Amino acid sequence: MIRIALLFLLSLSQVVLSTAHAAGKDRETRKVLDATAAKLNKAGGISLRFKATTLLDKVPQDSSEGAMDIMRKKFVITTPDMLSWFDGKTQWTMMKEDEEVTLTEPTGAELQAINPYVFLEIYKQGFNYKMTKGTLSNGSKGYKIFLTADNAKLEIREIFLEIDENYIPVRVSMRQGKSQWVRITISSFTTGKRFPDSHFTFPKDKYPQVEIIDLR
Repeated sequence: MIRIALLFLLSLSQVVLSTAHAAGKDRETRKVLDATAAKLNKAGGISLRFKATTLLDKVPQDSSEGAMDIMRKKFVITTPDMLSWFDGKTQWTMMKEDEEVTLTEPTGAELQAINPYVFLEIYKQGFNYKMTKGTLSNGSKGYKIFLTADNAKLEIREIFLEIDENYIPVRVSMRQGKSQWVRITISSFTTGKRFPDSHFTFPKDKYPQVEIIDLR
């Protein structure tokens, strides 16, 4: 399941931006999105815990919990089945049961699919959006924002965001194709973390028995 989630759910900076204004992009919603993006971009390193659920026709199919550390373009993802490191160019992905690591250099589109905070930039590149206010799924008060793609080339067709009054996202849902969704629920996160560069590369000394498969 997590392989599917990763195909949906990291690039905070590699998305090609478009600042063109389109119908349906109201100013109040844009202010909330801009404030959320600005707050998280200034947050330094971020550590979060999440639950990823895949849905077909909005019916839950499977789910997995995990943790993620983010620093600018770099990230580490940990789930019960998988570990993944990305240093800004190279990604190491280790499926725990296989005792092997694959090396890849993911494209910008592939990176979009890994980060639950992809909307930090994607809302500027061909989406219409609207917003309501109310009680969120975690019981807090905040904003519910609906984004729909007006660019047919975008793989992500819809995004539904829940953002609390402190401009912190608590849930991100994304649709690709006609009926396949991934819902990411953020259970906790910490900002202002400091990570060494080595944190985002595969620790060979820790896994000496693991075979490395270079697919670059």
